[in-house]
Amino acid sequence: MAEEPNGRGFQCPEKFDGEVKKEKSRTLDISVFNGCKLSINKTFLPVKAALFCWFAAGNIEDVYLPVFLKLKGFSLVHLSLFSAISVVFQFSGAILTGILTDKTGRPKVILFGYFTIFSLICLAFIFTPNVKECNTKQMNFQCVYDTRTHLSTTAPCNVFQTHSATVKCTILTLANSSHSDQYIDCLQYINPIETFSIEKREVKNNTDLCHYKVFYKNGSTKSITLCDTELCKPIQMDCTFNPSSECNENRRLWIVIYGILVALINMSFTISYRLFDIIVVDLTHEHNNDFGRQRVWSILGSFCGPPIAGFLLHGINITGNEKRYTMAFITTIVFTLLSALSLWQVKTKLYKPSAKMWRKALVLGKKLEVWLFVLLLMVMGSCYGFRAIYGSWYLQGIGATDLLLGVARGMSDVYGLPFLYSSKWWINRIGYRAIFIFCLLGNAIYCFSFSFLEVPWPAVIIESTLIFAYHLYWVAVMQYVICIAPEGLQATVRALAGSIQYNLSKVITTTVGGYLMSEYGGRTAFRVLGSIALTYAIVYGSYLRMDHLRKKKRTTQSESSKRIYIIY
Repeated sequence: MAEEPNGRGFQCPEKFDGEVKKEKSRTLDISVFNGCKLSINKTFLPVKAALFCWFAAGNIEDVYLPVFLKLKGFSLVHLSLFSAISVVFQFSGAILTGILTDKTGRPKVILFGYFTIFSLICLAFIFTPNVKECNTKQMNFQCVYDTRTHLSTTAPCNVFQTHSATVKCTILTLANSSHSDQYIDCLQYINPIETFSIEKREVKNNTDLCHYKVFYKNGSTKSITLCDTELCKPIQMDCTFNPSSECNENRRLWIVIYGILVALINMSFTISYRLFDIIVVDLTHEHNNDFGRQRVWSILGSFCGPPIAGFLLHGINITGNEKRYTMAFITTIVFTLLSALSLWQVKTKLYKPSAKMWRKALVLGKKLEVWLFVLLLMVMGSCYGFRAIYGSWYLQGIGATDLLLGVARGMSDVYGLPFLYSSKWWINRIGYRAIFIFCLLGNAIYCFSFSFLEVPWPAVIIESTLIFAYHLYWVAVMQYVICIAPEGLQATVRALAGSIQYNLSKVITTTVGGYLMSEYGGRTAFRVLGSIALTYAIVYGSYLRMDHLRKKKRTTQSESSKRIYIIY
């Protein structure tokens, strides 16, 4: 269905091809073969470099920050709490930043401010201490957990760190037992013990619990087993773990400090994405370029960042034998600085600071189209968040390997690259609002397909639905904002759209989606989300159809009135 320009002088994406720009963009022409030339807009060369470097930096932080916090002694409870606090900072910060951008008209300067916050926190993480507890802990070892050979137990992984704590163990006997003589005989069997060691292994599918085994040796260096002797099976052993030298006596204070730092780095990380959207969309609109083609470099940066940091972590160890993530943070800072240097060369549009923003916002808020767009963002954001948080977990539950998880996630970007490069053509062809229906249907197909999986490998093919459900969708969202937002609210509406999509909807995902996963299983959760996406596709499609018929009727009546006027 045809789309119409709004009444504020903005042309919708379908009309971009017909626009005549006052200033012709400078291009770099490169001869390829047989007289063919490749034209590159010089304005966007530093933009591409800035996007590549920033998305590389952001993805490195996204990958390595959780494991860094785990190394420092944080649990999943802490990470969940930090994530919840970060959502509040991200949502409110994005809205305030959008308003500030519209008020000042200087998004690039504000972005440099967030770059500074992001880099300084990354630098601070290199020097922050761990938050390991200094409390003395105990574990009780029995033959119950391993009935074949050794005394063992299951306990939190942070109870015992190899070579970092003093351990004292005591063999327990049941004094009131009628078989106490047998226990005495068993104790005589293990009396010659001279040394012992504790082995720790993580429990599968649970990153907080570990399995511990005790190995005994006597003077002959022969390993002694207890649990294979029937008389010794009731024997128990208590071990006391004294605090390690690396524990933090000011643990609570540093947990608060870490929480603030994580919330701030996540806020600066997210808002920088929103500001990049604002800057790049303005540039593409000004120079009649394709926003999707710039997004290609974002995807490439996301691809390259973590492998580069991983290679440096593996090859360069500047902190000795102990595992650290210093190189990951240094790499993040370097990529951020390169992005800032590239962006510094870009001449962004300094638009007039906005006035009467609240009045414009009230007028915008009265439109049904805007609220339907908000619901669209929430539905799409919930599906995106659920897929990002629980998708790999679900696939692993049906037998997916780590390799398959990585390949499936990577293939979604591979599928999207050619469509991003030609996104302008697709949006012009389908329509900047009609494409949202395909995006909703893409999510519905994705969710329903996942719910019927019996083996994990088809997920690699199902990821192709993200061509519409993610890649083309976000390009269309940014272009759609140009059509609905009045002059002076462009930055605010773009920032708000990103916050609803990636922050507010994440809360819905972690609460409702997590409840469905835990109570009814992944298949039911995916089917519920698929049903929601399908239902809203029908609702939104019906609205677009009625809106199209209404506009067509109005146009017909207007033409009839003109003909009558001419006759008279």
